[in-house]
Amino acid sequence: MTSGDDDLEVLRAAALLDQDEHEYWRVVGEFHRRADRSAFEAACVVARAEDMCERMIGLSVLGQLGFGAGRPFLEETLPVVIEACDDRRTDVVQSAVVALSHLADPRGLAAVLGQEGHQDEEVRQAVAFALPSVAGDPACPEAVDALIRLSGDRSDYVRDWATFGLRLESTGDCERIRGALLERVGDPDSDTAGEAFLGLALRGDRRMLAALGAALEGRDPVDNLIEAAFELAAPELLLVLRRLKQREASGDDAQTSRLDEAIIACSTAP
Repeated sequence: MTSGDDDLEVLRAAALLDQDEHEYWRVVGEFHRRADRSAFEAACVVARAEDMCERMIGLSVLGQLGFGAGRPFLEETLPVVIEACDDRRTDVVQSAVVALSHLADPRGLAAVLGQEGHQDEEVRQAVAFALPSVAGDPACPEAVDALIRLSGDRSDYVRDWATFGLRLESTGDCERIRGALLERVGDPDSDTAGEAFLGLALRGDRRMLAALGAALEGRDPVDNLIEAAFELAAPELLLVLRRLKQREASGDDAQTSRLDEAIIACSTAP
């Protein structure tokens, strides 16, 4: 049996395991650290298999195989992963989109955008996760538009990832992004709202100042709210930050430290 046969058998055996099992991801991680053709070809075989579980583990491997060695098989990998986006099975499509996010190549953008309206929220979540990685630099308008649409998705998780993507969009300081972020500061999902607050604060947009103060008065503010207060450095937030400091006196040390920094920033602002 050749080394390629050995690799193929290892991947096929791992594909039979539950994805929650440590051994499954141990095998995937070992293949990620390899950069040899034997590992690549074995991953391609299972990524193109008819069996769904084999396809999924193959795609998971291809997404990051050789990441520490400059991804030597990127040109050959992209067509395999892009092809998998057309699979009829939701789990395979999700695995393919996530793999494209790890490959971080703009040539995967069209395949990712093609799944934006997928009926399964986990696929749409994968799309929101992947878009910042495949959008190019600067991000192309099509990717930004898709993130804006997904930031209004019915799923909390999709909105969270899409709003996170908009927050990260450093080259897109346009009013449309600001407007989309502003719509999300009142989101019922606290993580999504936190991303929106921070995205606006990083842009120096004070239109959400009153809403940020009210959110900080909440019972359990997320870290992004404190980070937003630090970035905004608005004296108007001092009182609420000091009240939060009293409430959090025996809380998380890292959060308390960041809270102190936010108080200082708001105290020393002109």
